[in-house]
Amino acid sequence: MKKYISDVVEAFYATARVDVLIGYHFLRIENFEEHLPRIKAFWELQLLGETSFEFNPPLDVIKAHIPLRVHTGEVNRWVILFNKTLKESEAPEELKVKWEQKVFHFQKIFLSNPLLFPSS
Repeated sequence: MKKYISDVVEAFYATARVDVLIGYHFLRIENFEEHLPRIKAFWELQLLGETSFEFNPPLDVIKAHIPLRVHTGEVNRWVILFNKTLKESEAPEELKVKWEQKVFHFQKIFLSNPLLFPSS
């Protein structure tokens, strides 16, 4: 399963990093290639319940995204691109279903978080 997770994450970010709507966010991440193992480990933890990666500093997904000042439409674009990548992947169907559910869960968490999207 870890290979499928790795493959999907790499395929997604190859697309997202050059996307006209959200690609600019990834330009802000110094040494993005060094960041990929952390992203893969995050999804391993979400999908498999474990990872051998040691998060240092500890994982706080919302806090990590605050400096990016993402817009709601960008979160939705991320979800669209991610789900498209997932559907096109060779991952087993049960992994795809679980992953789509997790993506939807995080979409709701992001869009409803006042730290990312304060009320006007």
